[in-house]
Amino acid sequence: MPATPTAKLLFEEDPAPGGDDGNWRKSKANGSALLSKKKSRGKGCALFFCLVLATTMLLLGIALGIFLFNHFYANCIELKKLIEKDEPVLTLEDEIFNDCGQAYPWKKLRLPSDIRPNHYKLKIHPDLETLKLTGTVEIELEVLNATNRVVLHAHDMNLTSFTFRFGAQLVPVRHIVCPRLSQWTFESIEEFPSGSVIRLSIDYEGRIQQDLSGLYVNSHQEKGRRNQTTLSAVTQFEPTHARKMLPCFDEPSFKAVFDISIIRKRDQIARTNMPLIRTDDYEKGLMLDQFSPSVKMPTYLLAVAILDKFGKVRKMTKETKKPVEINLFAPADSIKDQTEFGLETGVRALEYFEDFFDIPFPLQKIDLVALDDFAEGAMENWGLITFRDAMLLYNPSSSTEKSKETVALVVCHEQAHQWFGNLVTMEWWNDLWLNEGFANFMEYLCVDKLYPEWNVIHDFFIENFLQSMLQDGFLSSHAVSTEVEDPAQIGSIFDAISYQKGASIVQMLRGLAGKEAFRTALQKYLRKFEYDNAKGDDLWKIIQNHVTLSTSVSVTNVAEAWTTQVGYPMIRVELVDEGSTILIKDQTQFLFLEEERFNNNTEQWPIPVQYQTNKQKDLKLTWLEPNTKDVRVVVGSKVDWIIANAESLGYYRVLYEGDLYAQFTRQLKSKHSEIGAIDRAAILNDAFCFLRSGHLNVDTVFDLVQYVEHSKETDRIPWVVIITNLKSIENMINDNEILTLFQKFERSLLLKVYDRLGWDQPESHVDRMLQTDILTMACKLQLSDCVKQAQQRFHQWTVNENSVFVDIQPFVIEEGVRRGTTTDWERVYREYSTTTNPSQRFMLLIALAATEDVVLINRFMNMCLDSTIVRPNVLPRAFGFLMQNRVASLHAWRFFRMNYSKIEKLYGGTTTLLGTMIKTIIENFNTEFDLEEVESFFEGKDLGASQSRVDQAIEMIKLNIQWRRLNERQLELWLKKWAKSRKLLL
Repeated sequence: MPATPTAKLLFEEDPAPGGDDGNWRKSKANGSALLSKKKSRGKGCALFFCLVLATTMLLLGIALGIFLFNHFYANCIELKKLIEKDEPVLTLEDEIFNDCGQAYPWKKLRLPSDIRPNHYKLKIHPDLETLKLTGTVEIELEVLNATNRVVLHAHDMNLTSFTFRFGAQLVPVRHIVCPRLSQWTFESIEEFPSGSVIRLSIDYEGRIQQDLSGLYVNSHQEKGRRNQTTLSAVTQFEPTHARKMLPCFDEPSFKAVFDISIIRKRDQIARTNMPLIRTDDYEKGLMLDQFSPSVKMPTYLLAVAILDKFGKVRKMTKETKKPVEINLFAPADSIKDQTEFGLETGVRALEYFEDFFDIPFPLQKIDLVALDDFAEGAMENWGLITFRDAMLLYNPSSSTEKSKETVALVVCHEQAHQWFGNLVTMEWWNDLWLNEGFANFMEYLCVDKLYPEWNVIHDFFIENFLQSMLQDGFLSSHAVSTEVEDPAQIGSIFDAISYQKGASIVQMLRGLAGKEAFRTALQKYLRKFEYDNAKGDDLWKIIQNHVTLSTSVSVTNVAEAWTTQVGYPMIRVELVDEGSTILIKDQTQFLFLEEERFNNNTEQWPIPVQYQTNKQKDLKLTWLEPNTKDVRVVVGSKVDWIIANAESLGYYRVLYEGDLYAQFTRQLKSKHSEIGAIDRAAILNDAFCFLRSGHLNVDTVFDLVQYVEHSKETDRIPWVVIITNLKSIENMINDNEILTLFQKFERSLLLKVYDRLGWDQPESHVDRMLQTDILTMACKLQLSDCVKQAQQRFHQWTVNENSVFVDIQPFVIEEGVRRGTTTDWERVYREYSTTTNPSQRFMLLIALAATEDVVLINRFMNMCLDSTIVRPNVLPRAFGFLMQNRVASLHAWRFFRMNYSKIEKLYGGTTTLLGTMIKTIIENFNTEFDLEEVESFFEGKDLGASQSRVDQAIEMIKLNIQWRRLNERQLELWLKKWAKSRKLLL
């Protein structure tokens, strides 16, 4: 760290118990003992002593008053005179506080709104050899309300010098530091009037981080050259990490222009949000790059990259209002044959969104940068988008169709942000979903436009709707728009609720408003708030001007209910009056755990019920409004079944009553296509979830799921629902006899679709994805033909990697490792160590986790802690797959506890990766002993932003315990009855 500067720490104590973060403890004089002694003295003595004390205090008060008048008033007068005379003022030395109990002058986590930054002029020198960062920043500040104080953010850095100018004059100020709040305060003697401009210039020292936040180290090992590691420096500022690179106003509402210069080595490449305008020689053989001033933007979108041994490919847009340069940067040894698809998608996505929003992209260029070390999937920095390498690079000869789809979705997501989030930014992090929910939804519209044959709208249902509803079914969830203050709270809401639930609500609003009306409203919203900040209410008002939902329900009513309330509802639906009337009733908050349902059903929603019957294919809409007991819809002639929430328009679950599940079962077995694919998947998924919650029984659900054995079900999304839920149930079966019988049942469901898909490479993207899902499950269930075919292909692959087509390689290699020898494991490890394809590298890592050899399991776990072998950003997923290995799961949990301090240090506490890793390890535990062990281990541990992930995992354990209590015996009886009907040996 740099030497201690003249700026001193004001305090470092904890907040007082029960107080807010601004109410800091003060040292207390220990006067009580003295007072107790004085009580024993006589009254006369006490009176005399008091007179002397009073006289002394009076004299001291007079002297102090004269001093303060001469010092402060004189200084104020002098300051006025100097400013009026336009003469320079010497900067005062920083005030030194030895008493850590002295109050810090600003008492809130949020910065005051009296000052607004308009412009930053920043020059930095990141030294990748020493990991030191030196910088100079000049901030132009506009005074909105008269104040004598400037408060900004700075974390883990030292101020070496500063100047504070009012007009052209230097102003004496004191500088105070609050490490706990990552704040610096500069206080003047006098207030600065509203409308005035002040300039704060700071020279500072910091460090390049090593925990994937702020300006941090990205390392890359050149393949085939084991000891050759190149180091680059890149930024990840969202949500609150810009303060680690420069003193700044690190909140989304403080938008400003950034003028950046970077000092670098001659052989490095420097990039930032804007184009390079000039490069000059600098001292000691270094270079100074100067970049164009940015557009107005918040600090979290500021981005810097100093790249070593990176290559570049380039394309220009053709369908935008003006040509935009799209550059893709990747490590030089990874760029060959892996950049074309990501770059092409980046170009086409930008063209799509400029047309969709009807607003020209305002920058001259966008850089897409592939990084080894990156905490999340990607980051939408304006003009400089950073990616985890596997989210951007795609090699058609060694990457799967799933990888290709992932790259397309992530690239489109980040390009959507260039408008939603960058051009218009949420006012505060409570509305994070305005950024992420919209980008998550828009990525699917974009990919569906660019690659319509993929049918990704169906994938939206799986990846967003269903995924978020699982997390959102517990009291540990949070509202989409939720109050957050400190960085840990802010970091914790980058989750399925803000992203996937947010996207599902956007889909619902679009479905209700109509596609074109919704698009028009979005365009007007973006134009009205461009380069500014907005709140959810701002968007609802604009949409409402274009849409009328019903006489009693408005867009604002719907949006506010679904974004400000925790969770989602369930409704009950049945056919009455001999099948001629639909009865929709009993809305209540859906909660998985019985213990959470009591006294927690006060939330109410306006629920759009879009419905369809076997006799009426056109979609109809009615509403179940808040505090309405039921709604009756007369459909006329008798119908056999009713689909409520058709096409999953609304974000809620439907529990069908009467004989409707039996009717669904008959329909699906006879002609499943009469019910749409999304509706089939929704009925199945809700049924499995109601089994977990105790609303349905085993017989109903497993009779329903058997339809795939009797039908020609070939749509992927119902199969994904079935596979996912059966895998979850399988994880909860601890009895080997019942497990064997359950796996026989699972295999019976697969036989038809397994035979249809076979092992030849399908032509379509969708069929390749389905084939991968089915063959993976079949091999894990030890279907004899699948195991045989996989073993043959694995041996072919060990001789020639290209002999097995790429989409089946993941489970072929996994099966080879599971049943193979140490030599087979080593063969896969060698390929893992040398491949330059990041998605293939991850696939091989997962295959290595499939071994059932305890020695190799321990070797795998130990190598996961070596960041030169396994990147910390993929470690959670690696352990997640290890936990699917029944032999490895107990070893993994023990290993994690023994190495917790190492793992905690690996993540540094600034990301949620630790919480994600914990969740993947423990969420399938299913006994009271497991629960007690987990709660005991994490008791008292400070998990920061990861705490919410651990809370969710603990609730999942409780749900698994509940599932076993409610369903384990029922399932055993059903399986034995099923086996008897098949004349299977028990």
